[in-house]
Amino acid sequence: MKRASLRSFGLASLFVVGTTMVACGTDTTGLFASGGQGAGTSGDAGGQGGAGNGGSGQGGAGNGGSGQGGAGNGGSGQGGAGNGGSGQGGAGNGPSSSSSSTTQSSSSGPMPPLVMVACGNVECPVDGQNACCWDEYEFSDPPQGECVSGPDNNDNCNTEAGQSGFESRIECQLPEHCPAGTVCCGDLAQTQNGNWYPLLRCAATCTYPQQRVVCDPQAPDTDCPIIQTGGGQVQSTCQPSTILPDGYNICRP
Repeated sequence: MKRASLRSFGLASLFVVGTTMVACGTDTTGLFASGGQGAGTSGDAGGQGGAGNGGSGQGGAGNGGSGQGGAGNGGSGQGGAGNGGSGQGGAGNGPSSSSSSTTQSSSSGPMPPLVMVACGNVECPVDGQNACCWDEYEFSDPPQGECVSGPDNNDNCNTEAGQSGFESRIECQLPEHCPAGTVCCGDLAQTQNGNWYPLLRCAATCTYPQQRVVCDPQAPDTDCPIIQTGGGQVQSTCQPSTILPDGYNICRP
């Protein structure tokens, strides 16, 4: 209703002003296009940048143009009223925009369970450089099985042949302890004095007879490979080891 009244008033005012301006030859092309903070050539001054007798635009308009929010006889700024009517939403404080941001949060999944291997009377973690050191023949000081940490050349686990040696460094016990595409493999050392595994670790290949695949007795068919022996190719089978701690199984012919 306010817009209709304003337009009716504006048209009536324009008719009066138009008849007066014809004689002066004024160009009325920009009648409703002008606005802003400048004033026209004719019309009474309103408030700040007052308007003439013209209609109101955004912020007031007319022959005199209006400033931001000023009002003349014809129109008004934001919330102001002239003699003819009120304008809604004149120039002044424009609509405010708001923005919102969302914060994305991420949470890491659960850590994989720590891999532990049997080491005689204890269990040892094998993450990082941790391992089990097993002394099958007990040539070294007790205990027979203990957890060690460090690289295999500096972990106090003597895997060499000789006095206080013949120990086994164990880094895996089951196939599932190794990444995909690798197997738990034991390097077998054979001497006249006896055999031992200097190292059990995850490897991409494990070649018989110098090496043995460490297997899971619950899934022997999938763990043990066909191997080449002096008598030809045979299917190896998962059997308990006689030189490793209890719970270790090796693929043998």
